[in-house]
Amino acid sequence: MPIDPNFQKNRKKVSKEAGVAIWGPVVPPQKLGIRGSNVAVDWDICTGCGICLNVCPAQLYNWRETTGHPTSEKKPFPIRESECTCCYQCEAQCPVQAIHVVFGPPKTFTAAVPLMFAQIIGSVVYGIVLGPYLGLNIPFYVGWIILVVGLPFFFSPAIYFPKAQEGKSVMDTTVIVDSGTYGIVRHPQILGCLLLMFGSILISQHWLSAIIALPISVLFYRYVLNEEKDLVVKFGDDYRRYMQKVPRMDLLLGIIRLLRRKKRL
Repeated sequence: MPIDPNFQKNRKKVSKEAGVAIWGPVVPPQKLGIRGSNVAVDWDICTGCGICLNVCPAQLYNWRETTGHPTSEKKPFPIRESECTCCYQCEAQCPVQAIHVVFGPPKTFTAAVPLMFAQIIGSVVYGIVLGPYLGLNIPFYVGWIILVVGLPFFFSPAIYFPKAQEGKSVMDTTVIVDSGTYGIVRHPQILGCLLLMFGSILISQHWLSAIIALPISVLFYRYVLNEEKDLVVKFGDDYRRYMQKVPRMDLLLGIIRLLRRKKRL
């Protein structure tokens, strides 16, 4: 029987070891529960084959002795689960299906997303209902153009990932997607977020809109930099070649490079 993918709902967190959650029931040495939250290993199923340690590009596992357990005397412990690149190799290759990888962006990123939507919606509503705060018409209309341009970039994962990954979740990034907007910039959704926020600032022309958008933009850009490190680990030379071909979020440069590639064809 494989690990329960809903273990965080169906089980109780009983303790922690080296900052890694332990999900019960735990009755040593016969029952040891599940170790980890982002990368979870059911120690009661695990046979200690070590495949997960061999295939993990981030080397986030190490061994723990489990003397007396019925399935094996040692188990893989996801001590660096926060460094998981979500390549899903350990989950896919575990012969007894004892591992479940749970995608999850940083908590600061997750917390900033509702604030971003509030900034965009509030600014647009303000601009429509009350008019631009500074009363400048040209920036107001430019803001709408930027808003429209940003929408397809924002929805890029939902448009291109399921098709490229045969209908899998947009979170299951098992292949490099380089079509559509991903052929223009490497992080179109984040670029879309930035464009939507900037466009909404021009629509409202209110100082509060800009104050809210600035730290969110910095946070998102830092998230992109960290994500790219993980993607290099995850996809190796294939992603390095993609980085050389497609800019990170420079829209103008991305369009120029795309047109050059099409011209060569």
